Amino acid sequence: MKACWPFLFILFSISALARQFDAAGSQTQMQGMADQQKVRFINENFYALYSADFANAKALAEWAAANAALNQWQQEEAYAQMNWGIVTYLSGDYEHVPEKYFRSLSLFEELNDKNGIAAVNNEMAVFYHKQNDLDKALACLAVAEKNAREVNDLKHLGTSLAHRGAFLSRRGKIEAAKPYYLEVYEIRKKTADSVGLGYVLLDLSEIALHEGNLNQALNYISESSNIRQKIGDKQGVAVNLVTKGEVLLQAKKIKEAIASLEAGLKQGEAIGYIDLVKFTLGALADAHIELNDYKTAYTYREQHHALNDSLFNLDKAKVIQEMQTRYETVKKENEILLLKQENEVKDSRLAQSMQAIVILLVVLALILALGYLWKNRLQLKQQAELQSTRAALRESQLKAVIASQEEERKRFAADLHDGFGQMISALRLTLSKEKIEKPTVDHALGVLNEMNTEIRNIAFNLMPQVLVKNGLSEAVKEFAARINRAGAVVVTVQTFNLDEAMPADLRIALYRICQEWVNNILKYGAANHITIQMVQHPQELVLTIEDDGTGFDLSTLTAGQGNGWKNINSRLHMIKGTIEIDTAPGRRGTTLVVAVPLAMAQAA
Repeated sequence: MKACWPFLFILFSISALARQFDAAGSQTQMQGMADQQKVRFINENFYALYSADFANAKALAEWAAANAALNQWQQEEAYAQMNWGIVTYLSGDYEHVPEKYFRSLSLFEELNDKNGIAAVNNEMAVFYHKQNDLDKALACLAVAEKNAREVNDLKHLGTSLAHRGAFLSRRGKIEAAKPYYLEVYEIRKKTADSVGLGYVLLDLSEIALHEGNLNQALNYISESSNIRQKIGDKQGVAVNLVTKGEVLLQAKKIKEAIASLEAGLKQGEAIGYIDLVKFTLGALADAHIELNDYKTAYTYREQHHALNDSLFNLDKAKVIQEMQTRYETVKKENEILLLKQENEVKDSRLAQSMQAIVILLVVLALILALGYLWKNRLQLKQQAELQSTRAALRESQLKAVIASQEEERKRFAADLHDGFGQMISALRLTLSKEKIEKPTVDHALGVLNEMNTEIRNIAFNLMPQVLVKNGLSEAVKEFAARINRAGAVVVTVQTFNLDEAMPADLRIALYRICQEWVNNILKYGAANHITIQMVQHPQELVLTIEDDGTGFDLSTLTAGQGNGWKNINSRLHMIKGTIEIDTAPGRRGTTLVVAVPLAMAQAA
């Protein structure tokens, strides 16, 4: 510990000249700066900002991210998004954390900024660990450590090692965590990182407590608190107070533990550190139980549960994260497609220029043309291989998403049909046996019949059992029969030579296309009659849907933002199908023709 005192002496000297980073102080420091300078100031001093004033730091991070994005300052936006994610996480708003981290990571990867990649992966590891997803947390730490070592980034390397130690110690593997903490301690001293020292001293206190040295553990905590007080880290001081309370609680010094926990709770509430407040309320409840003060313990436990219920569910954050990942993937694919189109335009212009040179300088142009053609062929071959790989990846991703949706539809339909349907049938049977006035029973049975019909309709729309058990032809006919029973439109179904052993993916895709298009006709087409025809030839399957409704401008469909047309195209892409639509504004009738090459669909 003696080796740390020279650094602390320097820290105490610097702290006398430290700038203020609360709301008023930060505004004073940024006065007169251009917007980009303000963004950089916020990013560079973010730890000091949120340590001094949590709410102000959150507002500044949001402003910095928005302005950097608006002005396309990628480096600044990447750090601002990460900082915004950190303060959002600490405030307990878990739902909106992943979108900020993933935006930051995508920007760092575009810039090939290894320091930034290491930094954001460290933060993502903490978030995944909070969700008890240790595999993802360790994977993020591996990425962070690799990038930090490649550029000799000791700051973020130390953070990665500290997280590894923390993950081990929280699972009771204290001895395995100790080497990581000691290495971090040396890195923090070497880099004179006072913030990092504040953290690692807490980790070392845990090691000392595990080894039975209570006084050493409390000394480590006290030293960490002194550092954090000198740099104005209100959040860190609050954490240290709670940590000291935990240590004293384990040592059965209950009254001292309660005093430290209450002080930490007060400071945590003052800075809006919700996650810490929730934890401290639970610890105070445990401490008062030790004193047999069950009334006070109950009060703290009630507050703990109330705050816990107000926080967002982490499972929901996982769903948001997956949606964000899909969004980023689609966005990158669109950017790649746009770049490819621009390259094709450039290649076309270059070819025209080469033709003009050939006309003017025959011999020289021939040599140049041969060289160009050879090089271009090689590039095209490489591009074709790359595009093929990307296309295969996109198709597998699309197929996985659609398969997941269909499985969820099937499960939900089965739950509705087997669960609610059986309960309604049982209730209907009970009512019919009970000695109740007949008009009341008849009315109740009527309502139950309507409920049963509606549930069966919902289950059918989600995943018709007839499609699974009897095949495509019977499912489409049952779909048509349900529409016909309503009496508004007549739907006719004709099928020829459909293979009963048709692959499930092809069968479901064709059924969903029929369902989407017919529902679109019912909603917009004002048709009286709809004909669905499916013919299976040796090499292809042809689906034709005709109606006598009002025609429309095809561009309004293909350029629209509706999910129906997107769903049809997704299904077609998966089974390698093509589509043609014959319609026009003011004309009666519309025809849709889908052709699916069977060999390609089965291979897909």
